[in-house]
Amino acid sequence: MSLTTALHAAVSGLKANQASVDLTSRNIANATTEGYTRKVSSQSNALVAGEGIGVSVRAAVREVDNYLLGQLNRSSGVSAKLDVRQEFLTRVDQLFGTPDGETSIASYINRLGTSIQDLATTPESTVTREAALAAADEAAIELNRLSDEIQQMRREAERRLSDAVAEANAALSKIHDINLKISANQAGSVADLQDERDKAVAELSKLMDIRTIERDGGRISVFTTGGNLLLDTEPTVLSFDEHPTLGPSSLYNSDPALRDVGTITLQVGNSAPIDLLRDGTIREGKIAGLIELRDERLVQAQAQLDEIAHNLAKSLSETTVASTAHAGPPAGFDIDVASLQNGDSINLTYTETPAGTQRQVTIIRVDDPASLPLDNTVTPNPGDQVIGVAWGTGAGDFATNLDAALAAAGINVDASNPAGTTVRIVDDGAGATTDIAAVSATVTATGLTGQGTALPLFVDGRNAQLAYTASQDGATQKVGFASRIALNAAVRADPSSLVVYSTTPATDTGDPTRPSDLLERLTGTARAFDPATGIGGTTQPFSGGVDEFARRIVSFQANELVLANRAVDSQKVVQLGLEEKQQNTSGVSIDTEMAQLLVLQNAYAANARVMSAVQEMMDLLSTILR
Repeated sequence: MSLTTALHAAVSGLKANQASVDLTSRNIANATTEGYTRKVSSQSNALVAGEGIGVSVRAAVREVDNYLLGQLNRSSGVSAKLDVRQEFLTRVDQLFGTPDGETSIASYINRLGTSIQDLATTPESTVTREAALAAADEAAIELNRLSDEIQQMRREAERRLSDAVAEANAALSKIHDINLKISANQAGSVADLQDERDKAVAELSKLMDIRTIERDGGRISVFTTGGNLLLDTEPTVLSFDEHPTLGPSSLYNSDPALRDVGTITLQVGNSAPIDLLRDGTIREGKIAGLIELRDERLVQAQAQLDEIAHNLAKSLSETTVASTAHAGPPAGFDIDVASLQNGDSINLTYTETPAGTQRQVTIIRVDDPASLPLDNTVTPNPGDQVIGVAWGTGAGDFATNLDAALAAAGINVDASNPAGTTVRIVDDGAGATTDIAAVSATVTATGLTGQGTALPLFVDGRNAQLAYTASQDGATQKVGFASRIALNAAVRADPSSLVVYSTTPATDTGDPTRPSDLLERLTGTARAFDPATGIGGTTQPFSGGVDEFARRIVSFQANELVLANRAVDSQKVVQLGLEEKQQNTSGVSIDTEMAQLLVLQNAYAANARVMSAVQEMMDLLSTILR
């Protein structure tokens, strides 16, 4: 090796050391910078014509475990979903209160029961009557308030979904821009650009679950976990059609014509937009959490309030219309449907012969034929068959439609005999294929007197004051009823109606019959509640008093928060573990970098000493040659 070659090698060594010192200093400076990964550079023997002339330094690269990074991003998405769930459920729990708390809905129902109990003790007291009306009004107002708060949270989720989609588009655009820079700078170091891109990917992962694939030229493509392309050579654009005025009946539906809330769509080329919510493509991340809250958990909370309001009104206003046996043949029962309103029902029990299987049928009057057929889940009874029957222009049309609906069961309806509003339901008279055991009607009392002890204490709407019959027309009357339930203005105007239930003969003002019955209806009589509320199961629905159901709902929401908190705590352990692994793999260790500095310092001194020795040799050679 010539002295010139030696000098060149020493200079290249110094330059390599300088580059390494620069890299080490940047690692130390960014040791606490979020998203920064440790950079390293490798060296190789510089060759000319197969002979080494020094050292060459390759571009700096990152120390990154891409599989671990992917796990961390997925875990971040899970954490974001659980965090937003915990945030909203905390508010719902605070809204519903505790079972024994003075401000919980259960306490309002309990105070109503107590006031009616006091009324049963002293029915003649005007003060007690006013107290009962005040308790009823307070319970209705509280249901209104809770419903409004739940819908406000759903509207907030809708707004935040719009913001989250905008953030996702911004992250995709940023990833695309960095992709272009990385592709254009393949000859140099792209490690810092890759860090910036990973930060953008991490932000997107917190919003929605994604997967990435490396492409030629250093760029990456981004897909949803369901396989929808979000970014390749160009980013796609996510759209969200926000519905700022959504209410209790505003629900998601895969049919755009029936959808009343916003959805996230993806436009790919000239094809039809893809609804990412239709197939459950987005499963994790903040967006998934907001969707779950808007479309499931808060909808369920609204359904719980509606179920309280529904049973509060119906338990006090329902009355039974008995039937009259008809010996036949064919044998059956006559039932008067004059008081049957839209949403009221006829209850039919029959036995199939010779099998001996007993069947229950709930026949519901429907005024809007477009609402037919009805689903069996209209009632919480797991053993009945629900049949919706169009009322038409009156009892005659109803009987004709009912006859057609029951024909398959071997049951006939005589539309002409007897006449008027009485309907005769009989077996088919052909070999006794059915044995009709019982027929009755459950109707809603609308007047203050003349319909037994039932009382329409609550109505639908503070201004319209419509009778609440649980009509199945349209979106069904029960949906959102908690936001509309109100004290009946007629009862408010005549507090004596809490006691007086008959004018012929006139009820004594001190008669405890009606308030005693109302108390039994509210707290004593077991009612079956809709399992869609999350209380009870489809095969064994919760059965109990309205006050008991209210307490169960409050406890349910408290337990939901406990589960949410546990899920967040468990996920934090997973997340911290992955972050620690990531830090150990890709993070900067100050101790390691300082040790590296000592190595570089010694190498630098050695290369400098080589240069000094070469200079001395050259000076000596110059002296000799003079």
